[in-house]
Amino acid sequence: MTRTDEERFVKGAFRALIERGAATEQMLTPSTVTDLDIVKFEKTFDIQIPSLFRTYLKAYCYDFSVICAPVPVDGMEHWEPGSEKGLWWMELVSLPKEDPLKNLYAFMESFRSICTDSDLVNLGLDKVRNFIPIGEWDGLLCMDINQTAVQENNPETWQLSRFEQTVFDWEKAGYIDERGVVTGARTIPDFKTLLEIYFYGKYDREYERQLRERGEEMPDYAFYIQK
Repeated sequence: MTRTDEERFVKGAFRALIERGAATEQMLTPSTVTDLDIVKFEKTFDIQIPSLFRTYLKAYCYDFSVICAPVPVDGMEHWEPGSEKGLWWMELVSLPKEDPLKNLYAFMESFRSICTDSDLVNLGLDKVRNFIPIGEWDGLLCMDINQTAVQENNPETWQLSRFEQTVFDWEKAGYIDERGVVTGARTIPDFKTLLEIYFYGKYDREYERQLRERGEEMPDYAFYIQK
């Protein structure tokens, strides 16, 4: 996507969150994140933030962090129409108006500390430098900036990976591949897909149809976001 396309997509994502009834306009304020703030973050951690996530950080500030949406129950690779969908809560890094990147800094510092602690994961920083923690999804959800050729039907190429926070033997957990490369558990194709699911409501209609077929109550989208 071009920068203009990214800005349109991100703004559309926040607008969809409001139109779906999950958020209100009062929950969002224009972002106070500047290019200098992002450059400082990148220099601090010797990492480059992917363009779409940079655009996201510069769009809006918000205090909520817990959000849910229907997702494929058997994993994102089973997204096809008719597959089982269920609500899944995740924590997405909040961006408060005052010091908006403080939570992103905290995620990064905590993740790297755990990874390099000799009593915990015990890896060199070079092994995990390419990961940016952006929330929690049954464990810490991280963006692998080395994954740039994402293919929706090939989980090995996916950008967003999960690391259970109480698991420290990463080889046993399968978080390190046969080449010695840290991969985590590939969970979501990329950040764009995450926004499509949690903000745009990619699987809303399928989930509602599933509920109607079972005679179950329709979802109340007003409860899809919690602080």
